[in-house]
Amino acid sequence: MNKLDNPHRFVNIWRLLNLLALTHLWLLSNQGLVGFVFIILLGLMVSLRYRFVLPDWSLGFDIVICIFYLTIDPAYALGLSLPLFEASLKGKGIYMLLPIALIIVLMAEFTGLLFWFLLLAILFGYLSYYFIGNRQQYLLEADIERKARYELEHVKADLLEAYHEVAQAAEIKERNRISRELHDHLGHDLTGAFLALQAAEKAKNEDQAKLMLQQVKERLERSTSRLRETVHNMAPVTLLGIERLERIVKEAKPLVVSFSYRGNTERTPIHAWILLEACLKEALTNVARHSNATKTKVELDVTDKLVRLRIQDNGNNEPFNSNGSGIRSLQIRARTLNGSLTVNRSQGYLLVCVLPIEGRI
Repeated sequence: MNKLDNPHRFVNIWRLLNLLALTHLWLLSNQGLVGFVFIILLGLMVSLRYRFVLPDWSLGFDIVICIFYLTIDPAYALGLSLPLFEASLKGKGIYMLLPIALIIVLMAEFTGLLFWFLLLAILFGYLSYYFIGNRQQYLLEADIERKARYELEHVKADLLEAYHEVAQAAEIKERNRISRELHDHLGHDLTGAFLALQAAEKAKNEDQAKLMLQQVKERLERSTSRLRETVHNMAPVTLLGIERLERIVKEAKPLVVSFSYRGNTERTPIHAWILLEACLKEALTNVARHSNATKTKVELDVTDKLVRLRIQDNGNNEPFNSNGSGIRSLQIRARTLNGSLTVNRSQGYLLVCVLPIEGRI
């Protein structure tokens, strides 16, 4: 935070200016060592308040010092501006006016200089009081907002983790369904066809063998039909995986984007494809909006343990918020999958997303 935003800095400057003003008046007077000790005592109280948070009753020390010195010279009434300022800084300056007024009436002379000293002390004290109060309220609201944002990101991470688990459960459930489908129907028909072939081999006459072969033909046709139906039901309605990334690159006009991939992409889990697709869209959107690039390169590498998506353009380093809400959300999702996502602007726009294929990287 900027130092100019700290009101306590101005409070300390005001205290110092008061002491300097009293020191200047002391130099113009003939008070000598007595006046110097007066300034030292008030300076000691100012130093204590600078280092520690003193209780309200500590203002009594300042007033006692001023009353004691008023018995020597009425000019020391100017020192009352310091306790009046401290009381106003706590929002209680009004309560100090009556006792200070009585002290001045009984022990000092009310001059124009004294009036302005006290007026400025109470005005600046109350201004600082309200300024500090507003700043504390602002900091409190900022802390609450920061906490709410942290909790929201935590909830988002939990939801993404739950989504990951649901996706895995759905994949396992679908595998079990396909396995059961093949076992209950296709496996039954193939077993029956095999038994019919064995029976045909042992048939005693040609008609019986033809009947058995006809049963084998019917079972194989039924098995082929069921297998074709199962494969058709397994095919996704929309493009997934590498085909989906290729489609996004192809539709990224007017950008000139090259796309290449290496490795066995079939090993990449479905939840990783979903995040890689989101990363590619976000990166191409940022390139289109904020870069003057003429070329963008997209590379996908799949190894035994991880999949890495790398997107880089040849644009300039025009500054923009590369860690906006979209990137932050993708980084949270990547961490949820035990991966990482980084963005670099040192040489064009570079986004790298690394995800584990199983477990951790």
